Amino acid sequence: MKRIIVIILIVIAVLLGALLAIPVFFKENILNTAKTTLNKQLNAEVELADLKLSLFKNFPKLTVVLQDALILGKGEFAQDTLLNAPEISATMHLSSLFNADRSIEELLLEEPVLKLVVAESGNVNWDIVPSKDDKSEQNTESSEEFQLDLEKIKIRNADFTYNDKAGKMLARLDDINLDIAGKMYGSSTQLQVGGKVNEINYSMEGTTYLSNTSLDLSTLLDADFETMTYTIAESELIINRLPLELSGNVRIPNDTTFLNLQLNTKASDFENFLALVPQSYEPYLKEITTTGSATIAGSVMGYYFEEDYPLINLQVLVDQGFLKYADMPEDIKNISAEIVIEKPQGELDLMKINVNKAHAEIRNNPVDLTLKISNPVSDPFFDGAFVGKVNLNHLKDALPMDSVNISGIIDANLFANGRYSDVEAEAYDKINSDGVVLLNNFIYDSPSLTQQVVIPSGQLDFSPQNITLGNFSIKTGESDFRLSGKVSNYLNYMLKDGVLKGNLQLNSNFVNLNELLRLQVMEEENLETPEAEEALAFDVPENIDITFRSSINRAVLNRIPITAITGEVRAVNKKLVLDGLDMNMLDGRMTMDGSYENTTQNQPLFDFGFNIDGFDIPALYQTVAGFRKLIPGAGNSTGRLSTSLGLKGRLNPQLKLIPASANGQGKFSTNNVEIKNSQLFNQLSGIIQQEKLRDVSIGDFTANLTVEDGGIKLRPFTTKVIGQETTISGSLNAESLLDMRLDFNIEREMFGPDIQKILAVLPGNEKITMLPAGVVLKGPVGDAKVNLDLSATKKAVTDATKDDLKDSLNKLGEGLKKLFK
Repeated sequence: MKRIIVIILIVIAVLLGALLAIPVFFKENILNTAKTTLNKQLNAEVELADLKLSLFKNFPKLTVVLQDALILGKGEFAQDTLLNAPEISATMHLSSLFNADRSIEELLLEEPVLKLVVAESGNVNWDIVPSKDDKSEQNTESSEEFQLDLEKIKIRNADFTYNDKAGKMLARLDDINLDIAGKMYGSSTQLQVGGKVNEINYSMEGTTYLSNTSLDLSTLLDADFETMTYTIAESELIINRLPLELSGNVRIPNDTTFLNLQLNTKASDFENFLALVPQSYEPYLKEITTTGSATIAGSVMGYYFEEDYPLINLQVLVDQGFLKYADMPEDIKNISAEIVIEKPQGELDLMKINVNKAHAEIRNNPVDLTLKISNPVSDPFFDGAFVGKVNLNHLKDALPMDSVNISGIIDANLFANGRYSDVEAEAYDKINSDGVVLLNNFIYDSPSLTQQVVIPSGQLDFSPQNITLGNFSIKTGESDFRLSGKVSNYLNYMLKDGVLKGNLQLNSNFVNLNELLRLQVMEEENLETPEAEEALAFDVPENIDITFRSSINRAVLNRIPITAITGEVRAVNKKLVLDGLDMNMLDGRMTMDGSYENTTQNQPLFDFGFNIDGFDIPALYQTVAGFRKLIPGAGNSTGRLSTSLGLKGRLNPQLKLIPASANGQGKFSTNNVEIKNSQLFNQLSGIIQQEKLRDVSIGDFTANLTVEDGGIKLRPFTTKVIGQETTISGSLNAESLLDMRLDFNIEREMFGPDIQKILAVLPGNEKITMLPAGVVLKGPVGDAKVNLDLSATKKAVTDATKDDLKDSLNKLGEGLKKLFK
């Protein structure tokens, strides 16, 4: 018995060893064969990272797993990946390892990504199969190597993209799961096809037509492989939650595809029709009551070959629709619509889209829309109208608005028809457009804004060329605005990536810039950081070119009152451009020119020119914190400051200067400056009479400066301090470290009593009528160390008295020694 058990164990061990060894022996063979065959048959680069074999997963069948399979384009598509499949597994007979008949029964694709691209040239990246002449020899050879005896195909979590760059069309199908079961060989069979696409998005010419739409499919196909005819025996489509029936057949005998398909709704309730709402809006459809009918019916009949498409006929009808939310006091009633999409056999440009009517009412306020579109591919012709009066107070009582609060009345009567080519060419005389929109007490309030936006009244008159603003007023917080003028090129802006142009007059009694800069609520993640400062940097919209000719009576920024603001502000190319912006502030006047542009790092670029005339220094000190830090003693001063300065650099998200980024040059001047009780000048009391230092007058001067990498360099200039000639120079670096020098020439009668006594004992002192003295400031602004430099003083005394000093050194005493030290 023991011997039998030993023999059995040996046999099992050998079998297990064989099962483990077979994948090792044949792995390279299969991987190389797959690479070679695919690269021979395809006009593309095929890469396979690894191959794994398993005899246990589907024993007694062999499972082959290809990892990181890539199909890369060639030529103009060399940078495009056609297919990226992290894992492809195939199940095949074990005998395939030992003979040329390598058949595949089941395929599983995990998370494949398929990207189809049509280039601007019209070439496509999926045209990778050589022509019949080119591959005749390859087919003869490869047909002997592989055979598809498929019974199952499974696709899990796939993504599909179709990007037609020439036609400006983009379609995305995300999170695709698909199962195909049935014998996919022989002359005929039945195939069960089921699956789901969780998200479908489709856009053309920048306009989105489908968004966040889901599709469920369950179909039984009768397949005739000899005639290549696929007949739908049973089918159900669910678009979002709307069930549809699909019937008919598809025949592909050659390069031409013949279609005979019909589509109908399985139910005609209006509630089912609402299921077409994109998934992201489905939460809004809970707890609603609906009545009315809605049907969708259509057909696709004919053939498809190159640019010749089959007949299309699709009709959507809604009648007597009614919708009411359980917790809302108002309802939407008399909802009706008739939408027809039709096209005969031929090119897609023959398609016509007609919204013959779309109607709804809220508390007897009707809204009507009609729209007709033809020649959608070559040169769309549009003819539409919108007529209705919407009381937003009633609308928010009928539809949930989340946290957004709107109210007021919008009364619109708009008509337009013409060709898209005339819009592109700005041939507005060929477009018929007319209408008016009236706003009355419109209010918009949102948690994303710190203030309500109120339009007490406004009128927009539409023509093909312009939108004219009349009696248009806006209020937000303490700020008020009145706008008038014209906005042009709006059709090009709405229908294409055109630039919205405008020339508007902006008048205001008062603008609170502190409120406007904080109109957008700080993001929640930033609020969670206590030390985070509120971001004030803002973006200027793209694709606009609007000039505001401004006239503002009063404004406030930080604590600075500003009056009589005039000039132009232009928003263009994501920039804010100031042109001759003139204002009264700080008891003086300032004119600004320049530009502002935000960056992706939220650190705006600026390039400004300032012309300041007569700013009051005490007012400047009291209201501008930066000036207080720069000149701490200016609070006890009188006088005025003027400057002409060009400066460019970066701002941080709080709109404060990033010092190291600043560069520029200019000049500044003062008028009637007097400094009282200055710490700097008090340290000169050992040289100058104490009473002269209490109120220090500064002579009017003009000085030149440069700003380089945030550092300020002051070129030497001469003025009078306490009536004494003084030369001033120095620098302030980006870290606010001061290095400044004041060189005085002091008249003898200004000397303090100590100096007068010392000089009196010097022989020949009558020759001394003036002495130089230096003051050096070094260190942080506001805490710089003040040092006296008397080297020039010593030399001047020595030079003036040196002949007599040789005979009188013993008479100088300790006072002279102290002076020279």
